Amino acid sequence: METSDRNYAIAAVQNVVGIDDRAKQITDLLEMEVDDEVRILGIYGADGIGKTTLAKAVYDRISSCFDSRSFLTEVKETAQNPRGIQFLQTRLVRDILERDHEDPSFDERIEDFLDIFCEKKVLIVVDDVEEQSHLHAIVRKQLHWFGPGSRIIVTSENEEILREYDPEKARTYTVGALDDGQAFELFCEHAFKMQSSIPDYDGLTNRIVNATEKLPLAVEVVGSFLRGKSIQEWAKMEKSMKERTRSSRKTTVGLEEILDICCKELDQQQKDIFLDIACFISGVDARIASYMWPNCYLPSSGCILMPLAKTGENIELQMHRLLRCLGKRICKKEESQDPRSRRFCTQDMVLKAMNKEKGMGNVEALCFDFTAGDFQSMPKIRFLKLDNAKFCGNFAGAFASLRWLCWQRCPPDFDAENLVLRELAILELPRGKITEDWGGWRKIKMAKLKVLNLTGCSDLLFTPEFSGYKDLEILILEGCSRLVKLDTSIGKLKRLVSLNLKFCSRLNWLPVELGGMTALKELFIDGTSVREIPISIGNLNQLETLSGFQCFPLTHLPSSVGYLTALSELSLDGAKITELPISLGELSNLRRLSLRDCRYLEELPNSIGKIGSSLEELDISATNISELPGSIGNLKSLKVLRMDSSFVRAFPGEIGNLTNLEELHASWCRSLKGAIPGNIKGLRHLKSLTLRHSRISSLPPEISTIPGLHTLDLLQCNEIEELPKLPPSLIRLRVSSKKMKLPPSLIRLRVSSKRMKAIPLLEGLKELEELCLSDRDPKARRPSSSKWPVPESNVIDEHSFSISSPKLRKLELSLSQVIKLKFGPADIPPPKRFKMVTHAGSSRKEVSELPKTLSVLKLYDSAVEEIEGLEGLAALKRLDISNCRIQNLNGIGQLTSLRSLILSDCDCLSSLDLSNLMSLKVLEIRRCKMIHQIEGLDKLTSLVKPNISECPALTHVIARSAVM
Repeated sequence: METSDRNYAIAAVQNVVGIDDRAKQITDLLEMEVDDEVRILGIYGADGIGKTTLAKAVYDRISSCFDSRSFLTEVKETAQNPRGIQFLQTRLVRDILERDHEDPSFDERIEDFLDIFCEKKVLIVVDDVEEQSHLHAIVRKQLHWFGPGSRIIVTSENEEILREYDPEKARTYTVGALDDGQAFELFCEHAFKMQSSIPDYDGLTNRIVNATEKLPLAVEVVGSFLRGKSIQEWAKMEKSMKERTRSSRKTTVGLEEILDICCKELDQQQKDIFLDIACFISGVDARIASYMWPNCYLPSSGCILMPLAKTGENIELQMHRLLRCLGKRICKKEESQDPRSRRFCTQDMVLKAMNKEKGMGNVEALCFDFTAGDFQSMPKIRFLKLDNAKFCGNFAGAFASLRWLCWQRCPPDFDAENLVLRELAILELPRGKITEDWGGWRKIKMAKLKVLNLTGCSDLLFTPEFSGYKDLEILILEGCSRLVKLDTSIGKLKRLVSLNLKFCSRLNWLPVELGGMTALKELFIDGTSVREIPISIGNLNQLETLSGFQCFPLTHLPSSVGYLTALSELSLDGAKITELPISLGELSNLRRLSLRDCRYLEELPNSIGKIGSSLEELDISATNISELPGSIGNLKSLKVLRMDSSFVRAFPGEIGNLTNLEELHASWCRSLKGAIPGNIKGLRHLKSLTLRHSRISSLPPEISTIPGLHTLDLLQCNEIEELPKLPPSLIRLRVSSKKMKLPPSLIRLRVSSKRMKAIPLLEGLKELEELCLSDRDPKARRPSSSKWPVPESNVIDEHSFSISSPKLRKLELSLSQVIKLKFGPADIPPPKRFKMVTHAGSSRKEVSELPKTLSVLKLYDSAVEEIEGLEGLAALKRLDISNCRIQNLNGIGQLTSLRSLILSDCDCLSSLDLSNLMSLKVLEIRRCKMIHQIEGLDKLTSLVKPNISECPALTHVIARSAVM
């Protein structure tokens, strides 16, 4: 089951006070800074309380920190299906390997990729799992499938789901019901679209909210259900809820009771839609599903049948699992009263009705023959799903109500007679063995057909003749790998709105008749071999999306594209086009233009500036473009500009005119050099500026006036000699320079330069959580197995900097001039200042008064000799020191939270007492030639087998092991 409750549930609590706080609490429990082991966290709570919502909020918050990620939904329900666990495992593999989920050739076992998984830092959400065996099958009890730093989040009603996991790696979070204020606010948000009630409804609002159990889903459903209704209908709802409380002898109405009340208020059409979605349509494209219900408006976004079903962010129909269960119970009850009322049917149901034994041999390899008599007991079916089955005999009068036929792997021969599907709107033949001569094209009468899905029909060389499907609106030929020709009759499909030719890899020609489909809104030629788009495309004045992603042979875009005045998205990633037509400027509604990897493209037409009122995203990454046209400054609506790995040589002076720009990406632009223009101060909405591995020589002082800049990436910008004062909003930064003055407070700062002389005094940055400082080229760091000279102190002149960092959690230092780290005494409040000072004449620098929130401290390739006040870092969980002149670790015995200690190439460190480190689990000591003995090693009950090599202490460890 690929449907997810997560998007549905987001609306349930996204406006509740505290959702961000809860997500942050969970993120803290995950201890993201501890990256040497795998962690698992369980989110517990009742159905409808918002577990999935919180998991999704955390997932979105931290997913960028991982190599790969996967969100596995509805595990309990999926696991109950045949091969359900295998399906989940395959989905996990596809997600982590970033493989196409629709690729039918991919069917590998998870065990085949463990060597890859164990090297990856992954984020996995296992949503709605109740059985420990199911969880173990997906992520294993020992969590050894995944690389260090991986995080696994589990949502469950079962509070014992993590019982068998190592308590040092497992955390739990229980989601409670809303308080009165939160429930009231959430109800009003959905009932009135504001955070408070309106006078005439105040009393009813309070009574209805108080009658619920204050579960987010229940509050949202009842609030949404009453939106726009009269006060009499509100009173009726209150009365129904009171009756339920009296009958159940409770003071509140449960979630399922509220859902039942709402369902009983549906009219017949609404009920039909609800039951259709609940039983078999949840999770499919809402635009396709809408054809199930003639004359029923189904929006492409927002909600339908509010509040019982919705469309998600990918326009898929969504319904909460509890609602689906309720709908299936209603259908089952109706069928028990009248077996002929069945509205949906699968192959298994037909076989059961035929009293044929299921599970005989390999059912998937069998091809079942069905006659009209096999369906006599279900004359009202609206949805029929078959797999590798045949229709045989006379079907006159059968399937009078059928609206949707999903016939997977249908055979090449067709023997049925009089198969008249008068109401059929959707025909799906995925992976069918059909050709253009398949008998069904002639024998099946489908006058009202709206959707034809031929995904993966690899035997199809030519499309069928389309004259008989004049009402067709969606045609899907995706993955028809041998398709070489579209029948010219395709031009007669005057109502077609979507044509999907994705990955028809042998298709190299589009007929000129394509221009006859004047209603077309979407054209996908991704992954085809199309070389040229016909000039007739200019007739498609309703076209909104033209996508040619990885259409590598495409060399020409006709000037007639300028007539596509409705075009919103144009994607030609990877095409061999050498130029864009001047008429591109006529695309007055173009919102997104992606030319990534168009390596033969050398310039943008100056006319691009004419679409300044609509263009929001422009991507010219990995093109041969060397200069941005001056008209770029006219793109007043542009929010994202990407030109990574391009040959752009300089920012145009007009860059400051892009007043709505939020992201500017120019990493790996080796030709980009010189100063960034001072009018960058005009980018008042800029949030992210990434220039890593470019030859930019300076940033203007005006950069400090950009109010919302939070990411500045200057990694390996080796031409920069000095940075100006940076904006106080900065949250991501990395510094690597030979002479530094460090910023006050940031979350991540990315700067690296061989020539940088000074980093300015940066004060007022109050959110520092992670700081990495280096005066070395990150690429030049020695491998762990090699031996480099320990850096010597080399102080040239006095300088100082300070950092206000009350939230600092992770500190990485690689500084050749710093020989002493000083932390404030343990018996005083956490200091507010982080200082580095140089004492003239003494050739010494200190880093002093780091906050007590520090949980990770890494020192590498540094001249650090002493850490003063180490015992005060009560929250420290990981200490990693490599190739430093450290002489002692006084105070380490008081770091009772320390879980990981890694020391390598510390030749001056002579003594080590670990007696009190009862939480220590990881101990690695390599090539520390002065450490002869490790005190207290035998007392470390939590310690996993220590890794000690190439140092005298190894004999001590061996002797200890022999005694034990």
